[in-house]
Formats: sequence, structure tokens, C-alpha cells
Amino acid sequence: MVKGCMLRMGYSGPLNSANYLKSCFSKPYKFLIHSVLHALTHRKGGYDVMRDYQMNMVTTLVLNKKYNFSKIVFHYMKENITSKSKTWIHPRFVQMILDHAYLDLE
Repeated sequence: MVKGCMLRMGYSGPLNSANYLKSCFSKPYKFLIHSVLHALTHRKGGYDVMRDYQMNMVTTLVLNKKYNFSKIVFHYMKENITSKSKTWIHPRFVQMILDHAYLDLE
């Protein structure tokens, strides 16, 4: 389903790759992909390359299907906690959790 959607979105790169290039999509979809990569992924740079799970996110948005975005976000937040690098990813989600748990937190 993902590869068929990619073809409908005008993807001109190789379909059997582990990484997909944002530049290979038609112009109307580049902004959607750019927004998903910046807002919902755990990457700190290299926003022209998408992985398969990121393409799944874009496909579900284009086809208006259900997808558990929070599962992906929390999975990579958990992975980041157990890794050696201690950088904050998705700080807005962490702030929302803290605001909900502690109402009077400054």
C-alpha cells in the first residue's frame, strides 16, 4: 500500500530502498513530507531522507487512514532515554505531559 501511494504521489526514486528521498516526490507532497519529518520524527538533521516508518506516517495521512502517531513518538523517546546520547527529542510532548501531571508547575 505504501509503495502504491508513493507512486500516486509522484515518487521518481527507487522503491525498494530503505531510505526515500524527499526531493524525488512531486512538489505538492514535498511540504507535507517536510512537515512530518520536522514535527513527528526523532531526527536531529538530514531532513531530506525518510525511513520506512516515516513513509508509513505520510501514507496514512495521504490516504486518511488510522495510525498511532503517539506510539512512534514515545517509542523513540524511550529509546533515547536508554541510549548513550542524552539529548531531548520531542520537547513539546514532554512539556505537555508535565503540564498535565503537574498543574501548578512553573
